[in-house]
Amino acid sequence: MMILKIHINSGLNLKIFDITHSDQIDQKISKFAMAYKCYRNQMGKRFFYFIFYFLLGSLVLSSCTARRLVPPNHYLITKNEIVIDDKKASFTKSDLSGFVSHKPRRSFLGIRFKLWTYYITEPYKSRNFLRWIHQKIGTEPLYYDEFTASSNAAQMQRYLANVGYMHAVVTPDVQIEKHKARLIFNVKASWPYTISEIEKTIPDTVLAGFVTSIHNNTLIKSGDILNIYKMSDERDRIATYLKNNGYYFFSSDYIHFDVDTNLLSRKASLKMRIENVKSKMLSEAGQPFITTHKRYFINQVNIHPLYNPFINSSIAFDTTLVQLYSRDENKMHNQYFIYPGDPRINIKRFDQIIHIKDNEAFSVSNVKDTYRGLTNFRIFGNSNITFDTSIVTHRFQNDGRNWLDCNILLQRNALNGYAVELEGTNSSGDLGIKGNIVFHNKNIFRGSEQFRLRANAGIEAQQISLDTLGSENNVFNTTEFGIDASVFFPRFLSPVYLKNFINDYQPKTNITTGFNSQKRLNYSRFIVNLSFGYDWMASPTVQHVLTLININSVKVNPSAAFQEKLNLEINQRIKDQYSNHLIIGLKYSFIFNNQNINKINDFFYFRANFESSGNGLSLFNKSLPIDTSNNQRQIMGVTYAQFFRFDFDFRYYRLLTENNRLVFRTIIGAGLPYGNSLEMPFERSFYAGGANGMRGWQFRELGPGSYNGSNKVERIGDIQLEASGEYRFPIYSLLKGALFLDVGNIWTINESSYLPGGQFDLGSFQNELAVDAGFGIRLDFSFFIFRIDGAVPFRDPSRDFGDRWMIDKLQLRHSRFNFGIGYPF
Repeated sequence: MMILKIHINSGLNLKIFDITHSDQIDQKISKFAMAYKCYRNQMGKRFFYFIFYFLLGSLVLSSCTARRLVPPNHYLITKNEIVIDDKKASFTKSDLSGFVSHKPRRSFLGIRFKLWTYYITEPYKSRNFLRWIHQKIGTEPLYYDEFTASSNAAQMQRYLANVGYMHAVVTPDVQIEKHKARLIFNVKASWPYTISEIEKTIPDTVLAGFVTSIHNNTLIKSGDILNIYKMSDERDRIATYLKNNGYYFFSSDYIHFDVDTNLLSRKASLKMRIENVKSKMLSEAGQPFITTHKRYFINQVNIHPLYNPFINSSIAFDTTLVQLYSRDENKMHNQYFIYPGDPRINIKRFDQIIHIKDNEAFSVSNVKDTYRGLTNFRIFGNSNITFDTSIVTHRFQNDGRNWLDCNILLQRNALNGYAVELEGTNSSGDLGIKGNIVFHNKNIFRGSEQFRLRANAGIEAQQISLDTLGSENNVFNTTEFGIDASVFFPRFLSPVYLKNFINDYQPKTNITTGFNSQKRLNYSRFIVNLSFGYDWMASPTVQHVLTLININSVKVNPSAAFQEKLNLEINQRIKDQYSNHLIIGLKYSFIFNNQNINKINDFFYFRANFESSGNGLSLFNKSLPIDTSNNQRQIMGVTYAQFFRFDFDFRYYRLLTENNRLVFRTIIGAGLPYGNSLEMPFERSFYAGGANGMRGWQFRELGPGSYNGSNKVERIGDIQLEASGEYRFPIYSLLKGALFLDVGNIWTINESSYLPGGQFDLGSFQNELAVDAGFGIRLDFSFFIFRIDGAVPFRDPSRDFGDRWMIDKLQLRHSRFNFGIGYPF
């Protein structure tokens, strides 16, 4: 009798579990298994080479065929070039390249696959599928056109004249070979005009004093090359300064530059004129009256917190005067609140955001800062600031000044909101279901403070680091319940008054607290967190986030059987993951983002995070009890963590076309435990793999270093280096695609007996960098993006040193698929 049990897993590995027969049968079956494995490896290699040569042959064929499909008397633009005869010229090729509309179609290694696709589908575009290929995959050819080339040259020549090269000549030249055209723009720069002298004519003597006070910051100086664009910038600079000093009606249209050039000396003399105001009233001679520019001051600031343009005019309005004391000026400022009935907001909370003050000169910067502050008052859906110059009476009569009344009109939003959410979750490969109930109030303390309360519950099929204990075998082995609350204050809460800081940056205050309970088969975990901090915008591109108090308490209750297994575990990081610990520290983040949502262009993103924990508590070590088992200090029976951690995230978004772009990301991070900690806390350690990192590996499956342990542990480290690149492109409608490459790994700072090969070595870390590549599919719904990324490892540092490259060994079983929400970066 023979009993044969064979199992074929998802990687097509044939394993013989149990055989009961004679030795002869045993040998035959073993030979069969070896023959099958050899056949499978050969088929995997043949499949890989077949795909490679098929794609290469298709691309080469498309390169050869595309040129043959060009219509007669048409010439494909393959290259354009700008040649400048003067290497010392103040302008560059990039200054002129924007005027060239003859842009050659992009190619890869000289291959224009999209162009070839366009040509071969052109006759069949009436058919739906081929029309889709023609429009979405193909690229329309660009042919040489003499009129367009001449027009581009004329635009360049006009630009050069505006930057001082008035006698520059741009000549287009075309080189035609078969069906190809190479376009060259020859630029003869000649010589530029330089500014010899600058004269100012300002009949308004008061206004002239303001202009003279900022003369040292002028953008135009004697000896500079004549530049029309700099003159425009100078006009805007002067106009902005004057509008910040009371000149409410002033604009750059009043500023004129007269240029007088001398051909022999190649010099230009400038005369800047600031004209007076021409009145609409005419004199008896029919000429408009000429008056000087009026400087305006704020008479009264009126705030309407319940403004409604459709309100019945017969309703009675109440007026409340709020007086604010200015420490710097040692005087009071008045604000008048006008509203019908209860204003439903603490009117004293406007002191930090209203920068327009009575008896001060009008300033457009103060208006912008007030708008910026009002956007943080989410109780108001719309805000509008108007000025009234038709003032008959004011507080300072007969003083010769001109006055404005400021009216701030605020329309309210809905006070409360509710949301019920049900979602499928994917935490780096762990699938689950989660529900949230969210309540938010936009005026919880009647100062436009935003209160948010969220209760959530969910179940998840989460991977287990150690072998599961117990008799249950549920698919969803984790249940979770949590509640968190946060309050956002649209002002700076601090016992220290920092006037300049508040006025310049309008910081906001955030308080967050929460409780989370997780229950698994072998243990339960309770997490309590509390944070207090500020965030502010230093500029439109720079943000700071400072968390002064950051408390995270984790309490774990393992089952008796699971605790026994933990006691036998030699991996200290795994033991720490299931032990009680406390993190008390502070965190600071610097964020730079120059993305302009109103323009489609290249941009950078950079985030630097710095975090420390336990330093304040360490000052009281002598009074804290000590755990003799690990010689660590405790507070309220829980060991506190002490470490310093930083990480940098740099991204560059390169726009190729409106819908195609290249995206690059680099991550550098390190954590250093010291004092009361021997290892970094599990949740503050670094990991590699998963949907947002090294996508050729599953979550926490890579590293550290060259560690190749077979035990199923969640691999974490103290150092992370990672770089990724993605080419994103549209496929059809909501369907997008991406080709990506990831390089990186994690390491430990110190050598570990349970993670051999995981320590970082500056001289050899490059030999332990993992490499993967793959293809991604994204469903882009604008507000929601669902993503599937499939990748294969090209280089695996856990393999033997001379056998880490796997390109010639790739098989289907090496593929990894990661699901995600949103883009990875």
